[in-house]
Amino acid sequence: MNKLKKLFGYGIGDFGLNIYWKTISLYLVYWYTIVVGLDPRIAGILFFIGMTWDAISDPIIASLSERVTSRFGTYRPFLLYGSIFLGLAFTLLFWVPPFSGSVLIAYLIFACIIFRSAYTIVAIPYAAMASRLTYNSIERSDYSGARMFCAFLGLLMVSMFLPPLVEAFTQKTGSEQKAFQHAAGLGAIIATLAILLCFILTKEQPLPPKTVQSNKVWAGIIKNIRANKSLRILLYLLVFNTIAGASLNLTLVFFIDANQGVFASKEAVLTAYAICTLIFVPVWTFLVHRYGRKKIWALLVGIYTLAAIHMAIFSSLTVYGIPIQIIIFGACGGGFSIIIWAFIPDCVEFGQMDSGYRSEAGVFGSVLVTQKLSGAMTGLLIGFLLAAFGVSEATGTFVVSSEKLTLFLAVFPALLLIFTLIPITLLPLERHTHSDIVTKLQNKDITNG
Repeated sequence: MNKLKKLFGYGIGDFGLNIYWKTISLYLVYWYTIVVGLDPRIAGILFFIGMTWDAISDPIIASLSERVTSRFGTYRPFLLYGSIFLGLAFTLLFWVPPFSGSVLIAYLIFACIIFRSAYTIVAIPYAAMASRLTYNSIERSDYSGARMFCAFLGLLMVSMFLPPLVEAFTQKTGSEQKAFQHAAGLGAIIATLAILLCFILTKEQPLPPKTVQSNKVWAGIIKNIRANKSLRILLYLLVFNTIAGASLNLTLVFFIDANQGVFASKEAVLTAYAICTLIFVPVWTFLVHRYGRKKIWALLVGIYTLAAIHMAIFSSLTVYGIPIQIIIFGACGGGFSIIIWAFIPDCVEFGQMDSGYRSEAGVFGSVLVTQKLSGAMTGLLIGFLLAAFGVSEATGTFVVSSEKLTLFLAVFPALLLIFTLIPITLLPLERHTHSDIVTKLQNKDITNG
């Protein structure tokens, strides 16, 4: 029961964070385009700016948080003091002021940067905290599984409740813009409580004795990448996986809208997508625990690719209006996330053994820079892609068939995931190797050479 409490305590934090993250992943470009009425290319640029700002600020916050010492630990204080600010910034993100033209765009950029900064202050320490909860590679897979289960529980909440909430608030206020802000405010309250609960229920482990930590930000990240072979390979893997996942998430709501009359309602499709993803998280966690991360990664790529081939040849297969291939994509996405976030903290000890110093900021900072820049470029691509596929700022609707979007979703992400089989094969992050390294770090004087 104590272990379950620890797993729940850490996981519930990502439930809160994913109320924010899944909302912006699924709806932000849609909100900019359909609700605010921006050209989709402008929406893509706004998304690009936000993610690029993330890439700049993430390693700075990672480095600063790594040096904190307090009675609450190193990373936990950021959950306590940053959660309320994050909730307010999220509500601000979905407010449309009475401006137009360039002034409106300037405000939206400002709100985006404020939210991204607030999210970074909480999410980066939360992610880095995984390296302090335990130093056991197998236990880290369990924590990653608990985290992903709660993360996709956040996805389920967004998918199930956001569309009907927006509809209900629209009827009450007479404005879809105000409805989104009210729904965002309610989501912020729930997310804040979840993050505070994570603070209460988690406990960080002390660093191994005689640990030497890096005290640099960007120079430390570059040095860490050069010295850490496992991290370099993981970053290649992350680029392909991030672009594949973002391509699906950013176009999913548009894809559902483009298939009105064929698919069930938006909330029904998204809820089925979230439920299936959630159900398979413990399945993937069990399989990873038993067979290892690399074998299950290859299995996931195979399942995803088969579903993509079927979709490319036969278009969407629906059962009661639910596109089955999209559901499979979501289920596989949960498995990819579990494995990646189990690999990342292991890179800390691999790098410490290779370089002689421990740099949690270097590992998590480089991972997050890679992830955010990959996501930024994908957002920019999707904005221009949607414009080419027929989303108009004048009508806010599709004026072409969904065939191009279907082909894109079937082919592009699957090809990228196939490419991940190369770095996953070369990745030296094996359980027994990591266990040996942790033992050496705990028993020997590892100094900074």
